[in-house]
Amino acid sequence: MLTAVVLVPLLLLSNTLAQDDTISEIQKTIYVLEHRMNTAESSLVKALGRVAVTESKLQQAETKLVQADVKRVQLESELKKHSAAIAGLTQNLSTLQGKQTRHIAFSVGRSTSLTATGENKVITYDKIWLNDGNGFNKFNSYFVAPLSGVYMFTYNNLYHSNKNSFVLFMMNGKHVQSSQGYDANGGWGMSGNEIQLRLQKGDSVWLELGKNHYIYSNVYLYSSFTGQLIYQN
Repeated sequence: MLTAVVLVPLLLLSNTLAQDDTISEIQKTIYVLEHRMNTAESSLVKALGRVAVTESKLQQAETKLVQADVKRVQLESELKKHSAAIAGLTQNLSTLQGKQTRHIAFSVGRSTSLTATGENKVITYDKIWLNDGNGFNKFNSYFVAPLSGVYMFTYNNLYHSNKNSFVLFMMNGKHVQSSQGYDANGGWGMSGNEIQLRLQKGDSVWLELGKNHYIYSNVYLYSSFTGQLIYQN
């Protein structure tokens, strides 16, 4: 009977100790879990902070991209304006270069007499004093305008011995002007004329002696034809 009395308290004490151990384990577990939760919460807070920083940086980057795009549009607009200005300047430069003043002038003479029997004859010239711009063709005695502009031409011829001198100024195959000289008394005289014309580049002018007419010349070169560019168009 005594033994039973003693065992009961021991059993109760053992149960109590076992319960205390269990509680202690539970408390330890709870501590560990709380510590892990705190650590996880701290890590989460840090991660959220990093996310917030990243989002802020992304927003800043987006803002910079928008600003850069706006700047790009502005630069493209400025580039178009400059390109148009450059194109205009290039066109003006090309026009100015095309209209750059060139010295165009010729002066020629004939050393022999000429008779046009039965039809008009082109008056050719064998003496070239001046041919700036190379507009005068020495092979056919035509002047071909190297540039468009206003030109002045002068021509003179000697006549004598009752022979009529009739000279036609021709342009592109059409009669434009004339000069005529005649002395019924068989004397000598000079006939000539001058004219100012607007020519386009490539236009041709020359002199013709009318049919059955005559001009006199020799080594003293009484027959002459001159022309020069006054100004460009």
